[in-house]
Amino acid sequence: MGSRIVDVRQLRARQFQPLLQAESRAWLEDLHWDYGPSSGLISSYLEAKRLSGFALLEDDMARGYCLYFREGSKGLIGSLFVEPGNPQPGCAIDLLRKSLDALFGFVDIRRIEAQLPHFSMDQIGPYFRSRAFQTYLRQFMTFRLAESPAGGGSFASQPGSRWPTLPRRDFIFEPWERKYDREAAQLLHDVYRNHIDAAVNDQYCSVAGTMRLVESIVRHRGCGDYLQQASIAAIHAPSRKLAGILGLTAVRPGTAHIPQIAVGAGYQGVGLGSAMARAAFEKLARSGFAEVSLTVTALNSRAVRLYERMGFRTFRGFSAVVWNRP
Repeated sequence: MGSRIVDVRQLRARQFQPLLQAESRAWLEDLHWDYGPSSGLISSYLEAKRLSGFALLEDDMARGYCLYFREGSKGLIGSLFVEPGNPQPGCAIDLLRKSLDALFGFVDIRRIEAQLPHFSMDQIGPYFRSRAFQTYLRQFMTFRLAESPAGGGSFASQPGSRWPTLPRRDFIFEPWERKYDREAAQLLHDVYRNHIDAAVNDQYCSVAGTMRLVESIVRHRGCGDYLQQASIAAIHAPSRKLAGILGLTAVRPGTAHIPQIAVGAGYQGVGLGSAMARAAFEKLARSGFAEVSLTVTALNSRAVRLYERMGFRTFRGFSAVVWNRP
């Protein structure tokens, strides 16, 4: 029997197991990320028929899938993955087409977003642009932490990295605890609402949206296991105001990820972001972590240059796409 595209609700979770295992391997090998917990949730939701999307069915097994979601008037492509080496030409595009057509069919959908880490801009950018999407290159970057001396309390950064000196007496670094969540959401909104990242993710455009981002990190494991003691809330000592935040999660043994970093407008340009990173990385090194990753939009060239000066290196590019109803 040849391959065909079917609604995921027509299938049982067992028919996705080899595909989900292949996707977990891709996350681990390509993105340094343990996708096992997310894969388990997807499997349970598939079994409960709680997900919307389409699957490429071949020999009674799913060889690829695309999931989509709705958040009010916004649609999201949540997952797109095709079994490596699948000879079916254009099957990822076929899955995308079915999912997008379903989202376009809802008259109240005003915006559609997707970030697809398994596909490069060359692979899927032309198709999205043909459907009037804006496309953005995102960079996956990593920083290698050298093993710190036992109890030494410091780490050796990559050769050529530069870390500005910050007048620490002006700032107090505390763990990012729950009491700072609302201030952190306000700070993220203030910093990013007119930023390129707000074009990619419209949650930055409102405090309610940034509060959901914060909740996803610190409560719902949206980016791995939250590392509260290594995450930083930078307090401006004279005013006691929240000046900056840096969130950290563990995404696999030995690998941490920065899902959010921001410095308030009144405290930029003094090296606060770099100082937060250095303090956090020292804690990570003492805890046995070997690397830190982050993602950044390529058009945010100022941030890219800063991360490169710190010693981060890009190891993968992927696509982020956005459609807004005219």
